[in-house]
Amino acid sequence: MKAQIWSQTSGVNGPRCAPHLRQNSARLARIAVFGSFVGGYHVLSELLFGELADRVAVVGVATDDPTQPFTNAKVRLWKYPHTPDDELLVRRFAASQKLPVFTGRVKSPEFHELMVNDWRPSLCLMATFGQKIPNHIIQFPRLGFFNFHHSGPMWPSYPGPDPIAAMVRDGRNDLVLTMHKVSDVIDDGEFVTRSHPVAIPAGVNAIELHRITWPQMGGFIRQAVNDILDADELRNEENNSWTMHEEPAPYFTGEGTRSSVRARRSTDDCMAGLRASR
Repeated sequence: MKAQIWSQTSGVNGPRCAPHLRQNSARLARIAVFGSFVGGYHVLSELLFGELADRVAVVGVATDDPTQPFTNAKVRLWKYPHTPDDELLVRRFAASQKLPVFTGRVKSPEFHELMVNDWRPSLCLMATFGQKIPNHIIQFPRLGFFNFHHSGPMWPSYPGPDPIAAMVRDGRNDLVLTMHKVSDVIDDGEFVTRSHPVAIPAGVNAIELHRITWPQMGGFIRQAVNDILDADELRNEENNSWTMHEEPAPYFTGEGTRSSVRARRSTDDCMAGLRASR
């Protein structure tokens, strides 16, 4: 992969529309990914390939440019020994999939315009991202804004830019990956779900443990996203069922209580048939 296919400066790396998205993309959940290094890579990979690819459309990727001060690289995993390819992993992967890439400051009019008028995500997922998300961005996606954070088994625990170092100092033997809602307090949003425990080897640093944990998280990521999408589909079904149940069928109008009961039964039978045909 040659470096010139992506932009080295902050801002948006086109194209605006990913040509690999399916023709029925209007029916897919629109997802924006905020992430870098192997965390961002594995979340993005699970969305683009495999079973989730039939349910979602990735509409944009915001990723770290550790050369910029607003990514807080000096206090995060980037302070440990790593290669330039580590920093460019998500940027190059997203570009190879013809996805729009943003490497600038998310607290900016430019990014607000991009989110509201171009990406328009219904769901946002974050993994290894170095900027605090402003409230107007947190509140934009209809299905929520969620982060994957290395932590202890209780939540909240080990907030901040380098939780792995804190767990190593505490002598912990294992950690989990916690999915939580993003809030205006860093790593303190509402708990959603957690992964299986992963052992912490002696003498490991954040870069090394990210390489160990994230490749194990495919099933966890898929289940977490599927649960969000399933809950949304269930809400939509219930809302549609309630609407159909409450509105009388025209050909029963004016025929009295018995006909109204027949109308409700007809509607319920119709809904049952629709569910069975899926």
